[in-house]
Amino acid sequence: MHLKFGVIGPAESVEKILEVGKEFETITFLPFPYEEIEEMSEIIEINRYVVDQWLFSGLFNYTYAMENKLIQKDEGGYPTLYGSSFFGELLEAQLNEGRIFTKISIDNIARTELDKILSFYHLDALTYYTMPFQSDYSRKDVITFHKKLYDEGKIELAITTLNAVYYQLKEAGVPVYRLTASYMSIKLTIELLVEKAQANLFENRQMAIIGCRLKNAEKTMTQHQLFQWKYHQLNWNKSLLEITELLQGSLVEEGDGLFFIFTTKGEIDNQAESALLKLIEEYQIRDQLEASIAIGFGENVLHAEQNVRYGLSQDVYEKEASILLVEGAGELSEKSVDSLGKSLDLKSLEEELTRKFADGSASPRDVLRIIVYSHKYHQQEFTSEDISRWLQSTERNGRRILAELEQANIIKKCGKIQSNQRGRPKNVYCFIDDNLLQLQT
Repeated sequence: MHLKFGVIGPAESVEKILEVGKEFETITFLPFPYEEIEEMSEIIEINRYVVDQWLFSGLFNYTYAMENKLIQKDEGGYPTLYGSSFFGELLEAQLNEGRIFTKISIDNIARTELDKILSFYHLDALTYYTMPFQSDYSRKDVITFHKKLYDEGKIELAITTLNAVYYQLKEAGVPVYRLTASYMSIKLTIELLVEKAQANLFENRQMAIIGCRLKNAEKTMTQHQLFQWKYHQLNWNKSLLEITELLQGSLVEEGDGLFFIFTTKGEIDNQAESALLKLIEEYQIRDQLEASIAIGFGENVLHAEQNVRYGLSQDVYEKEASILLVEGAGELSEKSVDSLGKSLDLKSLEEELTRKFADGSASPRDVLRIIVYSHKYHQQEFTSEDISRWLQSTERNGRRILAELEQANIIKKCGKIQSNQRGRPKNVYCFIDDNLLQLQT
């Protein structure tokens, strides 16, 4: 499995991470250097669909991304600053300056961490002042911390983890060195992110069955009410068919208003969940009918079906629309409109592609959808059959789109594959330039 990691941070830190990344042949590292941390929002929003994991240069920009909800916890990480990082920087400073420093200030490392390291190596003669990490302090606070100690003669050397602080202290005449993650810390973080990416892929490929039930509370019905109920069932069937198409799944009727939609966990995104919640609200408000939906996840069809039937058996009716989720060994959770959060928006990605193909050489929308699906399913290579499935069109239309993209020098033929059906082998395509997926403005 080939993975794509987005490396994000100041240019110097990004280059250092890329150097370590050369050891990982199955990972493509896409560099995203920035000058100001606020640039991260646009970088992540534009490139989130083409990156499997985000590798941040340090704790500060990782925390910024988490607090601003730019990523989820399982979408990235950062190399921690172990003792080897601190000792490496201290040794470099002493060799460069030709002297031994015994009074030091350092930011973004907890004092307890340094206490353990120095105690272990019996370096009690070293005097140091620390400023532990706080997400709400400003760059000015960190500069003031180091400069005040230097002006008062309490330190001989400042060590900072922040690029901007390093340059400003240097301009102010304070002896300063920048602390960055060690080789081993970066390597361990990359290995950890590989495990995260593989876990996410496995989870997305899990079987998912959506159980949808429309309930009629009336025990006895007149002829008119019976026909009305049948009309409701027909509308229910039509609505679920539209959602099934959105999920690229398969709809199975169990009878009496109960349907199962078979799909995978990776297909159930915020858009799909919003459509399901909207459907429940529609029948509750418009028709005063109880509509209940449960989603069962499992490693196989049987496991997922057991979970979805268990969810439907809970028979929980809420005034506000909600979906019951059942995972693992029957663990229950609930998804409502409030908990759904902001849906992922492809608008910025589409705008960038529109600029790239303003000459009309290719349809930005087609390129966008192929990029999203090839990344989602980890298919760097695809056929007309894949395109027709992704774009929900005929295979003939898929071949036409591929021919147009090939003529525009966006994709190229990279092999052939024999299909299960009789006939000639199908052409296999891939993107000519991998940088097409790197959509940083």
